[in-house]
Amino acid sequence: MKSITCLLLLLGLTLASRAQLVAAPPATPLRHLNVAVLVYPGVGLGDLNGPLDVFTKANGSTHGQYRVYTVALQPGPIRTQGGALTLTPDYVAGRMPRPDILVVPGGTIGLVDSMARQQHPAIAFIRHYRDSVEVLMSVCTGAYLLGQAGALTGHRATTHFFNGDDLLAQYPGFTLVRDVRFVQDGKLLTTSGVTTGIDGALHLVAHYSGARTAALLAGALQYTPREADAWPQAVDGMKFDRERRKKMGLLLK
Repeated sequence: MKSITCLLLLLGLTLASRAQLVAAPPATPLRHLNVAVLVYPGVGLGDLNGPLDVFTKANGSTHGQYRVYTVALQPGPIRTQGGALTLTPDYVAGRMPRPDILVVPGGTIGLVDSMARQQHPAIAFIRHYRDSVEVLMSVCTGAYLLGQAGALTGHRATTHFFNGDDLLAQYPGFTLVRDVRFVQDGKLLTTSGVTTGIDGALHLVAHYSGARTAALLAGALQYTPREADAWPQAVDGMKFDRERRKKMGLLLK
């Protein structure tokens, strides 16, 4: 009888402890953050989807800490790179909630290079928000758009290994960081190629929501985030050659 009584007492204390744990508010209330993800015709689907998925899942697991939305520069549907997907942006620039985090996904090098050189409205959009946001984040070749907006100058940054040297040649005012999946320098967060947008987004979730939440999300995604990652060598014939691409009509002259 005594053992049964002790067992019941222990069970009661355990359940009470669990109830208290669930009901107790966090020691420091989580800040609510607006996360704007820029979309434009030809945006890379992988670059776009990685951060969107992470922040959307983070919003669910934190019970509403992140307000995630897409923003375009003009009304109407947007077709992603290669016409893989057509999406309707949540907002048009100028009518969106003020962002705390602004994510700029990349696209093909030909697309982002032409956007940069022709002063696409995306450049003015990034320039407008670069100083007011808490974090300005690029994925892959989105770094070219940040470079044209002057956001890389004086910072450490990275991009897809294939384009790293060219990005530095076009915007020599920054320090190129190699062999990483992402690098944060102040409010600037740049990531390497495509899937590294997941790493960068999880890094921000760890900062704003805690390492435990970020680890739970990584587990749910069956993804192993990391910061250091040796850049691969471009296979024969794939080394980025700007002049050759200009002759082929793949880049603006």
